[in-house]
Amino acid sequence: MRRTETRRQVREYVAERDGARCHYCRTPFPDLSGATLDHYIPYSLWPMSKPRNLVLACDPCNNAKADALPLALAWLLLRTVDQALYAPAA
Repeated sequence: MRRTETRRQVREYVAERDGARCHYCRTPFPDLSGATLDHYIPYSLWPMSKPRNLVLACDPCNNAKADALPLALAWLLLRTVDQALYAPAA
């Protein structure tokens, strides 16, 4: 199987799983030609290209996110940090 064929199949699977719309701005894709696969957790932080780490995104949203963590994920990670460790000294 060629790489482009596999990528197309992954894009179709993610579209079926999540709906054929941009994960970030929720704009629907009439066809998948304008959809890009985006690593939800940036590849630079977690080098995995499995479908569970991929979402569909339009070009503007994919470029805007770049290598940043999504806000919801960053918020969840910050909530797990023990706040006492970072409290100012009294």
